[in-house]
Amino acid sequence: MSSEHKRWLMGLALIITTLLSMSASAAGQVSDSAPVVHNMSLTHHDFEDWSFTPSANDTLAITNKSDVAHSIYITYPDGTVVNLDVQLPGETFTWTIPEAGDYVLQCWIHPVIRSEMTVSP
Repeated sequence: MSSEHKRWLMGLALIITTLLSMSASAAGQVSDSAPVVHNMSLTHHDFEDWSFTPSANDTLAITNKSDVAHSIYITYPDGTVVNLDVQLPGETFTWTIPEAGDYVLQCWIHPVIRSEMTVSP
């Protein structure tokens, strides 16, 4: 093999190594713009247990799995209350978490349905 061919192969190997390294780095990165959606369920008497830890800007998708209507409202860390309107049986509604802190989710119609949620930054 000529020295020209060796240089060409070494250059090609360097390019391939660089591209593989760049690809591996990009694969390990998570885009900040990718929306995160957490699924929750609402039953007759409670929010079903969830195993996720939500962060600010995540979205909750809450499905009413009962055969009665609910009307969820959320109390923000600063005391602001937001009503998500009436959720009919089988309906899935969403809410995007605006900031980190402790939130309370509760039903206007059935006050016993109440849950606290801590949101990380």
